[in-house]
Amino acid sequence: MNQVLRQAVLMCVLIGAAVASEQGDALLEMVKSRDRAIRDIVRSDTGGDTPEDRAALKAIVGELFDFETFGRESLGRDWAARTAAEREAFIAVNRQLIEKNYADPALYTKAEKIDYTGVEVEETKAIVKTVVHYKRETSTIDYKLHLVEGKWLIYDMVIDELSVARSNRSQFRREIRKSNFAGLMDKLKQKLREDASDEKGGT
Repeated sequence: MNQVLRQAVLMCVLIGAAVASEQGDALLEMVKSRDRAIRDIVRSDTGGDTPEDRAALKAIVGELFDFETFGRESLGRDWAARTAAEREAFIAVNRQLIEKNYADPALYTKAEKIDYTGVEVEETKAIVKTVVHYKRETSTIDYKLHLVEGKWLIYDMVIDELSVARSNRSQFRREIRKSNFAGLMDKLKQKLREDASDEKGGT
């Protein structure tokens, strides 16, 4: 390889590294700003527990997730067997469950500190790594993101080395084998109804 070619290759590598670094910084700031916004709500005088607060938390969670990809990853090979209408219904129910679970103020008030330990970017995919410190323990949460129409969205989370989508896939597959896809949907909808009832009972 001649000198000019070596310099050109080196320049491409450096440019690629710089772009990846910039993307990594942007991703890290995106996750940090999301955490700050949530913290501001749950540490306010209302404790994040009013209907308005919960709606704001759901909006923050919702704008960062790729619910379609998360749904596809959660169903795995069973996704291909579903009709367009079934997929749409499944994504909608899962979205409600995700927004409900991750918009719970208690989930965030327990955390005392969050360390942002690294960012990995490879073309259109990335991982933002964090460590959440609680009073007596810590938990690692890695956010798996990809680019969708120019926007980075979360399509899975790995909590203490366990993928949420993969864990869902195992549970959903067992339910489908037991009572088919309609049975799985009934169970997920029942979970939503129970959560809504618990919420009302706690107010």
